[in-house]
Amino acid sequence: MLELRSLTKKFDRTIAVNKLDLACKQNEFLVIFGPAGAGKSTTLRLIAGILKPDSGEVYFNGANLKNVPPERRNMSMAFENYALYSHLSVYENLAFPLRAKKFKDQDIRTRVQDMAAILQISELLERRPGFLSGGQRQRVALGRALIRDAAVYLLDEPISHLDAKLRNRMRGELKAVCAHKEATVVHVTHDYREAMALSDRMTVLNKGRIMQLGTPHEVFHRPANEFVAGFVGDPPMSFVDAEYNEQNEKPQFRLAQQDIHIPAHPGIRAYVIEYGLPQSFKIGIRAKDITITSLQDNNHHVPAEVYVTEKMGYQNILIAHIGRTQIRVITPPKVAFNSKDTVWLNLNESNVHVFADGNAVSHPKRKIKLGTNSF
Repeated sequence: MLELRSLTKKFDRTIAVNKLDLACKQNEFLVIFGPAGAGKSTTLRLIAGILKPDSGEVYFNGANLKNVPPERRNMSMAFENYALYSHLSVYENLAFPLRAKKFKDQDIRTRVQDMAAILQISELLERRPGFLSGGQRQRVALGRALIRDAAVYLLDEPISHLDAKLRNRMRGELKAVCAHKEATVVHVTHDYREAMALSDRMTVLNKGRIMQLGTPHEVFHRPANEFVAGFVGDPPMSFVDAEYNEQNEKPQFRLAQQDIHIPAHPGIRAYVIEYGLPQSFKIGIRAKDITITSLQDNNHHVPAEVYVTEKMGYQNILIAHIGRTQIRVITPPKVAFNSKDTVWLNLNESNVHVFADGNAVSHPKRKIKLGTNSF
């Protein structure tokens, strides 16, 4: 339906979007996720026609939009900087797109009241934007984008300025509203929870390039490279430098330039045979996949020194050092260690990701049951 082909945009010497190829299906909620400066908002503006690409094209239903102005693309956009009409009330800001489409007054009133109720701004309809908080203005901007029917909705960080409680609620409301409208949505965010919760598919963008495109499950459990693995997740994945070797013909890794060895998955040996040894291996492991004990046993044989414990209430995040490498472990709230304590970790081939020269080589094999289906 919506397709970007080799889309490129430069600002002076900075390449904001670099030969981007991306397609959004009809009725799909596609999230563009990445850090500040990744090119997310620039991509959205190129789709909307607000910016013109230096090269590449935007296609919609097979038609090239190169010479189609923004107002004729039938796309509705919510801007991160609100872009509200300061001289109009909240009601009139929400009603404006409907009046432009010649809706009847009663239909406008119904739609505005319904949207205001969803966004929890019903009591603000008579105010002007200058008398609203940043979060309230952001909800008005989102409502104005969603209130009219459009072929594609382009949402630029639409709930980023809300407080945590309201943001959590609005994620569900936004997903429900878009599903009810059977909307095609391209949504930009730097919040991984928002990206995971909302998207049918998500693309991870960095420095104007796509790092990975897939479902939230694929991106989280099978990251394509170190950047994706380290950026998607909270706490982020920990990485430990590893040196491959074999002992008694069994593949293993030596960790963090220490005299610490863990078994390597047999597939790593096959990789080494086929490609040779890379410049570096890294072991990647998520905090939830590590178990920890105060005493060494057959499963917990990787020593680490406790650095600090972050107490979150429902869990603790323990930060420890293996040599000079920092690693994070999630523990139950009642499990606490003191700084400088020696603890023992379980790192093995069944719960680690392996990266060679920055790219993924292997992932843990997981089965997730949903109803009668197994993945």
